[in-house]
Amino acid sequence: MIAFVYYFSALGAILAGSMILPAMIAFSSQETALGYRMLLYSGSAGFLCLATLLSVLGRLNGIRRNTAILLAVFSWIAFPILTAIPISDMTGVSYLDGLFQAMSSFTTSGSSVFKNLETVPSSIVFMLAQFQWLGGLATLITLILVLAPWEIGGLPHVGTASVAASIVASHSRLISFCGSIFRVYLFLTLTCFVLLVLASVNPFNAMVFSFTALSTGGITPAIESLDLVLGNAGMIIMGVFFMIGATSVFWHQYIYKMQIEELQSHRESYYVLAAWIGLSFYIAYILFSAAGSSGNFPDISAMSEGIFNSASIISTSGLQSRPGALSLLPPMVVLIVVFIGGGCYSTSGGIKFFRIGGMYSLAQFELNRLIYPHTTKPSLFGSTKLNVEFMKAIWSLFALLIVTVAIGSFAMSLSGMNFHASFTAIIAAITNAGPLYGPEWGSGTSAYWPAYSDMLQSQKMIIIIIMLLGRLEIIAVIASLAVLLRGTR
Repeated sequence: MIAFVYYFSALGAILAGSMILPAMIAFSSQETALGYRMLLYSGSAGFLCLATLLSVLGRLNGIRRNTAILLAVFSWIAFPILTAIPISDMTGVSYLDGLFQAMSSFTTSGSSVFKNLETVPSSIVFMLAQFQWLGGLATLITLILVLAPWEIGGLPHVGTASVAASIVASHSRLISFCGSIFRVYLFLTLTCFVLLVLASVNPFNAMVFSFTALSTGGITPAIESLDLVLGNAGMIIMGVFFMIGATSVFWHQYIYKMQIEELQSHRESYYVLAAWIGLSFYIAYILFSAAGSSGNFPDISAMSEGIFNSASIISTSGLQSRPGALSLLPPMVVLIVVFIGGGCYSTSGGIKFFRIGGMYSLAQFELNRLIYPHTTKPSLFGSTKLNVEFMKAIWSLFALLIVTVAIGSFAMSLSGMNFHASFTAIIAAITNAGPLYGPEWGSGTSAYWPAYSDMLQSQKMIIIIIMLLGRLEIIAVIASLAVLLRGTR
């Protein structure tokens, strides 16, 4: 219990300290009142967290498996509930809308309840984007240190994840490991920022877009079409960093250390990149055809938008280069690609390519057994053996996702939305691709297709729950409930 209090207080102190930078943005943007309120919230929360932290520091022990799972789930629930208070206070929206926006930021969903982004102060946009960025970092740490070591949800086996249990049990190793993940994450974010500035993107916009790219989120500073704000070069840069965020951090490590054997046995990230390239050409062709001629839509613009939009879909960001760009594509194609998502050990949502590949490999193996019933060759996906227990975890997660989508869609339909709108909203929420859902999908029909800001309170509450379940891949939530029922040991 002491370890739980210590680490929760530490996370709270980090979150409180993160509000200092948005306060500085507020002062520089002549939003002085907001700046002082941010500092007040930061100072009050920081003092409480640091006081709690220091009171248990001398009695700190290692953190155990059950406690780690409970801490992860509790933090993902508690911090949006707490940060909803300053968001509601500083933007003038209701607490439920503040909770919706907080959960959307931390889960990197990027859904917005603001009716008019022009009325949202720049410091608030920056704060929400920063929360989103921290949510992406927390996603990586949760996956690697909490879910992977105990094979929750059928995550693939990798060398670093196999020792994660010992890292969690040691305070010094845990701090060191999280620090290393943070440094790489920060370096890539700053690299994206510099490249966007060099591409003539406004520095403030470039910073917000950098937060969004690495976290594969959906918060943007722009109220106009993104192709005008980013330009062709900016969209290509965003597409590249979306894909960095959507591929495995372990694959990045293999590339950096030039671990040839691991790179050869890795499969998932190559499939993700291949899907990105193929989808980019397809979307570019659709956009070019819709324009009618190269005079209306130059080839380079079509290609850059294709790169951006395909990366946005695969990474489950949900952003589109211009309003209605994704609605030119077959809806089921978009929803299926988003539901699959990017790679494991990434900030993207969805089932992940690895699990789809694993299910396909096992299905192929079982079909081969119909011809060769005595075969004992194990099914593989890359270097990972897909044994029965491992596949049970994958199929359990898949089944739970399908059931959650069905229940969520049914609940939204009961509240007054038509099925297509309900289904799209739930898919966008469970894959953490909030901007994917929009009224433009219902254009040309008489169906009730409200924006997030126009949804009923019950509908917003359903979306909040689904966003959380999608980010924690449901299994972790069930595991934490089991811990509570048994008691933390």
